[in-house]
Amino acid sequence: MGALSGCQGTAERGRAVHAASKPATATGTTSDGSLDGLTAPEISRRMWETMNAARSMTLDFSGVLRAKPAQMRIAMSMDGKCAAAVRQGGWTMQIIRTDDGASYIKGDAGYWTSLGAKGKSIGQLAGGRWIKFPAVSVPGRRLAASCDLDGFLGRMKLDHSSSTKSGTGTIGRQPVVTIRQKDSDGTSTLSVAAKGKPYLLKIASDKGELTMAFGAFDQPVNVTAPPANQTVDLSLFGGDKGLDV
Repeated sequence: MGALSGCQGTAERGRAVHAASKPATATGTTSDGSLDGLTAPEISRRMWETMNAARSMTLDFSGVLRAKPAQMRIAMSMDGKCAAAVRQGGWTMQIIRTDDGASYIKGDAGYWTSLGAKGKSIGQLAGGRWIKFPAVSVPGRRLAASCDLDGFLGRMKLDHSSSTKSGTGTIGRQPVVTIRQKDSDGTSTLSVAAKGKPYLLKIASDKGELTMAFGAFDQPVNVTAPPANQTVDLSLFGGDKGLDV
């Protein structure tokens, strides 16, 4: 579904911090030892184990999606709850996924218009309200895949063996160790918390077009379904096939 593919593609590519976002910090963590003496690949592997053990986190990024700058902020958890906001080229859209598996999407007129004539008609039918997708619907399953912490981490491909140390620094008040990694798109710098649990706090590509920051580890993701009078059901659009734009 085109209305969802932009968000899914953004989640798969995202590696950046929105310019207005606050720096990520590793608050609420407990010390598990220093990274001193570890090689860069060892730091990378320990960081990755820590990230995969987290039950929830936030992600702020901006980058280029389909040749246009895009920004996104998302809070997601291992139990599937999610809240996301995306901005690109003057349009905005939001996603909510509640603990019962239902997903909701809301876009402004510019978002729906960007999807073409059919998208524009969907936006007119929605009338500024949230569209609800049951968990068993095709759009609901697609949203679950793009708005899920376990799935997101599974799509991140880090080459631990290519890691090299590049220095130290701070993000906010959090000391970090920086390592560099290569992938098919080039080289990126990863900032890993040097105190407390070694979370990945930031990724920044050398090309400068993509950066990504993480925070709020293991903090609750509080999402609630929109009020019924602000929601329209999938059936209004002809079900799954009606939203196949």
